[in-house]
Amino acid sequence: MAISCQFSAVAAVTMIALVLAAAIATLTSVITAHEPLTPGRNCNRKCVYGDTRICHFHFDVHAYQTLSRACYDCPRNTTDCHRPECIPGDGFKRRILVVNKQMPGPPIQVCQGDRVVVDVKNLMYSGGLTVHWHGITMEGPRSSRGRKKSGTPHMDGVPAITQCPIHSGATFRYSFYTPDAGTHFYHAHTGFQRGDGVFGPIIVRQPPSRNPYHDCYDHDLPEHVIMFHDWLHIPTEDKFVLRHHGGGDDFPDSMLVNGRGPRQHPNASSISELIPYTRFKVTPGNRYRLRLINPAILNCPIVVSIDEHIFTIIASDGNPIIPVNATSLVVYPGERWDVVISADNSKSGAFWMSFMGGVDCAVTEAHQFALLEYEELGFTQVFEELSFTPNISNYRQEHRSDHTLLLNMPPKPKFTEVPPPGVQVNSINSACYNDLICVADLRSPEPLPRDLRKEEANFTFYLAFEMNRIHNPHFYSRMYYDFHSMMEDQQIPTPQINNLSYVAPATPLILGGGKRERVCNAESHPSTKNCQDEYCECLHMYKIPLGSTVEMVLIDEGQFGDENHPIHLHGQSFWVLGQDRPNDVVDASITRDQVIEMDRTGQLHRNFDHPVYKDTVTIPDGGYSIVRFRASNPGYWLLHCHLIFHSVAGMELVFKVGDDDDIPSVPSDFPWCGDYKGDEF
Repeated sequence: MAISCQFSAVAAVTMIALVLAAAIATLTSVITAHEPLTPGRNCNRKCVYGDTRICHFHFDVHAYQTLSRACYDCPRNTTDCHRPECIPGDGFKRRILVVNKQMPGPPIQVCQGDRVVVDVKNLMYSGGLTVHWHGITMEGPRSSRGRKKSGTPHMDGVPAITQCPIHSGATFRYSFYTPDAGTHFYHAHTGFQRGDGVFGPIIVRQPPSRNPYHDCYDHDLPEHVIMFHDWLHIPTEDKFVLRHHGGGDDFPDSMLVNGRGPRQHPNASSISELIPYTRFKVTPGNRYRLRLINPAILNCPIVVSIDEHIFTIIASDGNPIIPVNATSLVVYPGERWDVVISADNSKSGAFWMSFMGGVDCAVTEAHQFALLEYEELGFTQVFEELSFTPNISNYRQEHRSDHTLLLNMPPKPKFTEVPPPGVQVNSINSACYNDLICVADLRSPEPLPRDLRKEEANFTFYLAFEMNRIHNPHFYSRMYYDFHSMMEDQQIPTPQINNLSYVAPATPLILGGGKRERVCNAESHPSTKNCQDEYCECLHMYKIPLGSTVEMVLIDEGQFGDENHPIHLHGQSFWVLGQDRPNDVVDASITRDQVIEMDRTGQLHRNFDHPVYKDTVTIPDGGYSIVRFRASNPGYWLLHCHLIFHSVAGMELVFKVGDDDDIPSVPSDFPWCGDYKGDEF
């Protein structure tokens, strides 16, 4: 379904240059289309129907540091901050983990239908590693007759579910197809490594004939992919240990945009203040697609806005939505949003792009800025803005310093939790109002499939995500320091789903693991415990017949603090049918039983009219979100809160979709792991 938009006048003027550049790109793609393996950097091309490739990438995961020797005199000499392998961060030196000494990691930019092959080598000195391809469902391609081929669920990158961790010094080859167009990202799924820098963008573009937005913008540039996130000054695992064993806080120190930005804090060092802002360049008279990605680890929804500019929101989590205009957009951890901005002919100079952190980020006022810089368009730059640069490798545009730009700009905005005037989409912990638009109020250009429009799904799960004040033996001792004997600031709650903590098996489920573990869920609690008052852990799993319709009523009970939980589902996307916060006040709360009763009496409203299709959705504090999906992709798929402190502590569960015979077999030489206890005793 095409979305009607008008083509800008300036873009029409430069059409001759663009057509010439596109012709070169098309010729290049035709020449290389039949190569068995294409270097990954060459897969960033103009997408042409029928031209699919095998795109090969090499990822080396290193221990590294911000402001390493690669940065020379950065930030005193800001030019040095742009050197290869220099990661400025916010000006504070700390140990990090990165891919190919880049943060964000190297982009994967391919065309829909390409096969992506990534050789991930673990060059860390200790610890295992897996990489998850967030937003890629691992479904197989369709044959020329329209039949779907087997997928690759063993490539999803989740330790103990789809693979064994890659041990130090080893290489694991990920190989998967890309039927899922849009804005996605990859990140480590082992421990806390995502928080230390192992993440990067995945952009899957489409041929214009398949792109419903192709008339809505003039440019979709690789340099307009924007990753923004909370940032710590110590390794993430240290922060977690200090929190759960000593009562430390779980608030971030700072925020970064594409790996850098001066720390926005009154106590920021003089060095930090010199770190250059990330810039995004536009030319008057053109419309630009910006791809927004939040890989944050803490409870840090981020409010994005640009001074004197309106967003036209066209996609979420890679899937199209009917365009909505807004002055600000909230992006939760794990979410991706695509927006279009117009660079007006009447504007010049630079404008503040604001990234204001909420909830836990608000406690430390963690926020960041970037610069939207207007510049004049020359013929040479037309080529530079495309995915390749013919014969102008020595061309460098004059780089104005931040100081020069800031002299002609108004003061940067002050930190605030108050939404900017105008329409805000995906608001923080709020019911839906005229100017505060919930995700469930958005509409997709595609209708909900007929078989999912029934009032009742085949399976309905009421899943309560809560921070429970119980004695967790992993962090407390009944004999020496019982949870309930501690001072309140030492009583760290346990994140759970339906009063259960997920425990991973020793052998990945896809390799037959989990047969010796205790499997449980809300309908089958551990029989020896009262999980309302006691800590319960198990292999939290539901088995779903292939082809079933599944509804999840995701509940944030709101019993502790103002936590909200961004929930991500692997292997599938879902339609968002409803979202609400019935008691829309500070410290709102609701129970699972209350939500079930509301549903029984017809008080939970579901929208079947073109609901949006996503893979990550937040649950408002003291509220609920209703999502529905068709279990059509056989495999073991994780559902979890995308706040890393919550998921690591057990706020996860697994859906086994299909029987063993339905799940594609792993390769015969697939790595295996598990417990070993010998047979002597």
